[in-house]
Amino acid sequence: MIELVTERMRQLWIGGKPVASRAGSVRVITDPATLEPIDEVYEGTTDDVRTAVESAKAGHAHWRRVPAVERARLLHETAVALRGDRAILSELLTREGGKPRIENLDEVEWCAACFDYYAEIARNSHGSSVPPVAEHQVNFTIKEPLGVIGCIAPFNYPLLLMTWKIAPAIAAGNAVVMKPSELTPLATLRMAERCLSHLPPGVANVVTGGPPVGEALVEHPDVACIAFTGSTSVGTRIATKAAARLARVNLELGGIDP
Repeated sequence: MIELVTERMRQLWIGGKPVASRAGSVRVITDPATLEPIDEVYEGTTDDVRTAVESAKAGHAHWRRVPAVERARLLHETAVALRGDRAILSELLTREGGKPRIENLDEVEWCAACFDYYAEIARNSHGSSVPPVAEHQVNFTIKEPLGVIGCIAPFNYPLLLMTWKIAPAIAAGNAVVMKPSELTPLATLRMAERCLSHLPPGVANVVTGGPPVGEALVEHPDVACIAFTGSTSVGTRIATKAAARLARVNLELGGIDP
């Protein structure tokens, strides 16, 4: 058996380092097959979300100016780190989520491939010139990052559905605040600590906890976009709240699988 639990895995991940929740309350994570406790993580609060968003804003101010070639290099390094930590990440996914380990080995590889893919998109995605409509005009488009992206993923593919959100966001020069499912937060915390720690502080942040954490993230005025996978009912609420402040949303909703 691989040793999975470390003291640092119980922390939130904010500003490039593990930090304790301001409230200090914890949630016990259990193995769904045996119902035995695996570990404890902090139950994040609204204050923790505010701290994480402030960290992401500061990280974005630097990250958006990092040349695309350098961002691509760092995303490729993330892919290398994921593959290097594949054994422990896959076992963590099995322990907290219950899927067979062979499926979780694939999931980690898919995450690594996603970072490799968006690394090249970052390096090769450009604006465009537009034919002028009058003399002495020069028209062109440029691509700008949005800022802070809130990323909320469910329990069934904790790493892959999170990676599909954070890889393109980071590649484009944004900073992210991740909120994993309260049932399966451990692999996401380990990914942040072992595979994203080489990114500049504040680019990638994790706040664990239940629905109040997600709601605080959706409602925060400095979160420019919410990327969410989950139920249609929750997605409807997110879209409504985001519309009130003209924040963008990326929603993958519904599903018929058990």
